Parts: sequence; C-alpha cells; structure tokens
Amino acid sequence: MITLRRRLAVTLLLAMLATWLIVFLLIYMQQTRAETGMLDQSVRYGAQKVLLSLPTSLLQAEPLHEEDRFDLPASSSFDGETSNFQVWSLADKRLIVRSPTAPDAPMVQSFEDSFQDVMVHGEPWRVYALSDADGLVQVQFAKSVDQLQDDTVARMWSGLWFFTALFLALTGLTWLVIRRAFRPVDRARDAIVNRTGVDLTPVPPAGMPGELRPFIGAINGLLERLSASLDRERRFLADAAHELRTPLAALSAYAELALRSDTETARNQAVEKLRDVALRTSRLAEQLLEQARMQAQDESEIEPVPLDQLVQMIARDSEVLANTKRQRIILDTHATSLPGNVDALGVLVRNLLDNALRYTPEGGCVKVSCGPLPQGGAQLSVADNGPGIAVSERERVFDRFYRVPGAIERGSGIGLSLVAQIAACHGARVEWGLGLDGRGIGITLNFTGIRPALRV
Repeated sequence: MITLRRRLAVTLLLAMLATWLIVFLLIYMQQTRAETGMLDQSVRYGAQKVLLSLPTSLLQAEPLHEEDRFDLPASSSFDGETSNFQVWSLADKRLIVRSPTAPDAPMVQSFEDSFQDVMVHGEPWRVYALSDADGLVQVQFAKSVDQLQDDTVARMWSGLWFFTALFLALTGLTWLVIRRAFRPVDRARDAIVNRTGVDLTPVPPAGMPGELRPFIGAINGLLERLSASLDRERRFLADAAHELRTPLAALSAYAELALRSDTETARNQAVEKLRDVALRTSRLAEQLLEQARMQAQDESEIEPVPLDQLVQMIARDSEVLANTKRQRIILDTHATSLPGNVDALGVLVRNLLDNALRYTPEGGCVKVSCGPLPQGGAQLSVADNGPGIAVSERERVFDRFYRVPGAIERGSGIGLSLVAQIAACHGARVEWGLGLDGRGIGITLNFTGIRPALRV
C-alpha cells in the first residue's frame, strides 16, 4: 500500500528531478549558444590574425606566381590542433599556404567573405573567409565544431557531479522535512492505536497543523457520538435489568405460591396473578426489543409511508384489546403520506393507541385521526376520554421507565418513550391538548416534512 508520506515524497522528488533536468537542458542550450558565438569570434579573430601575418609582398598589386609559395614563420601558427586555415590568391584561385591539417580544396567554394558550416574530413567545421582590402588574397580560417561540442559536454559533465550531489542532498532534506511534517499525524495515530476498546476520549488537537484540525475534529465528533451511544446502551441495559428484576421475581413468587396452595381457589388466584405478571413481562420485553430495534434503524430504509392506511391497519389490530373493556375506537383518517420507516411509524401509532386504550376506563372512547398539514407534511392525533395526565407530569411521561404516580394501570414505562424517540427521529413536533368531551388527554404529532434521521 502506497502511503501518503511516500506518495508525497515521490511527487516532490519527481518534480525536483524534472526541474533539474529542465534547468540542465536550458544551461546546456545556453552554453551551446554561447560557445557558438565564441567560436564565430574565434575564427574571425584567427582569420584577421593570419591576414595580418602575411608578408607584404602578397598584398601588393603584382600578380602572384607559382614560386611565391611560402610557409608562415613558426611564431605565426594558430592552434594547430583545432585551427585550420588556407590563404588563397583570388586572381587565379590558387592556394598559397595552408595549415598542416587544412585540406587542399577551398573550404569556402564561393570565395565570399562570410561564415559557413562545411564538412572537412567527415567532420563539421565552422569557417570564416576574410579577404584583404585590395581583394588579392583571402584567408579561410576554420575550427572543428565537434571539438567545441566535446569541450561543452566536458564542462557540462564536470557540472553534472555538482548538480547530482545537490539533488541527492535535497532528496535527503525533503524526506526529513516530510517526516517532520507528518509527526503530528504519527502522534494522532499512536493516540488512537494505543487505546483500549472502551477509551473514547477525544484526540488532543494541540500541536496539530491547521490542515489536520478539521480531520481531528471529525474524529473527535465521531468519538463523542460513539461515547454517547454507548452511554445510552449502558443506561438502557441497566434500566432493563432493573425493570425485569421485579416481574421476574414476581413470576417466581407466584409460581411458588401456586405450587404451595392448599385449595383450588388459592391456586387459581396465584395462577391468574402469574398470568398477569407474565403478560406484563412479555409486554415489557417486547417494548425493550422495539426500542433496541429503533436505535439500530438504518436511514436507507426510509420510504413514503401511507399514514392513513397504517393507522387503519393498527386500529383493526387493536379492536381485540378495546373489546375486552367495551371501548370504542373512532377513526378520522384522510389520505396522507410522509417519508419515514414504516416499522418505526407502526410502533409509534401502536404505542400511542395502546397507551390510550390501557388508561381509558371501561366503556370509554379513543379517537385516532390523521391528515395532511396545510403547509406540507402530515398530522397524527390520538385523543381519549380517560383520566388524563397532570400538566406537571406530561413531559416526564416520555422518559424511559417513568410511570405516572397513582395510575390505575401499571405499564412498562417504555411505550411513550418509544413514541418520543421515533417522533424526534422523523422530525415530528409533539403537542399536548384536551381529550374527548373536555376530558382525558390528546397527543398530536406534526410531521413537518423534514427529512428524518433515524440514527440517534
């Protein structure tokens, strides 16, 4: 796996190498142009020097003859290893004198005073032709271009070692700088890796560069949410264990009482109480499981939910419970839909209706209504004509395992807490009001159409 540190180092080194090559190429091109200019200046100077070194007899108007050939004195030789020159008679195009390595044929065939590039002995030469003022003789002076290029390359190679050493030094310095820059990342990594599974304290942002602070902030935010979630789970398990301890103890006590009963009547009474406790325990366990499922809901399960059809279905299922107490369920539903989790909304409606039926006395009435809101969204309302809830107790009934003092029915204390949790996850606002016929209580949920966030 290629790490960010290695990727950054490779990128910087490649950028430095590309820059180094471009600079080296530019220096080579600049050096070549400079050497070319110096070469032209050198051959011009050489031609002028040869012309000035010629005997005056060659520069007179008399025609030159074959016997006028001569050699320049030793002091007049010019860079014999790289310089080549010829002296020509312009009248009859006759070679008067040449350097040992110069060819016999004219290097400038046109005998025009100019710079030219020619091939001599298979090598490129730079030639400058210069005539005297009277036009009697012409000096053609040349130097090897290959020699010039060899000299340039030799100088560049000597500089290459310096640039290579500099590049290697910069490579090491770059790696050290990258390692130093990544020290805060290493500290953050060590701070997380060396923790135990239950240590969710925030990563200290001190010493972190500005680019890493948002990242560390996001990690700390995640750790805070995980810590809050674990705290909720711990409280839930502790509360569940506490709430289940009493009914389980009651189950054991009534079972023991039934076994020890001497009469059929006492045994039947114990079994009946045992059944009631078993039903309450089953209801409590069911609601605990529902709450655990709600906390694990996935946002991907959100879909349009026909609230009116959901209410009608749950009301039909609740008819059995209502009939046992000769209660009546009134439906006032209008076609409406809202985005949400159908299972969660089903739990919400079921718990609202179940709570109303349980606390409404025998022969009472519960009304369930739903419909669209004028500004968008949906509204759900459940009202009864039971004993109602004191204003001071209304907010507390949404707390988990809270039971209203003096209630005629002993519930689990979870139903309305589930309602509050699901309503909050779906962006619903809870409103309290009067129940039916000026009695009881009415709970209204306004779903404003805000996208729900099922994870809490």
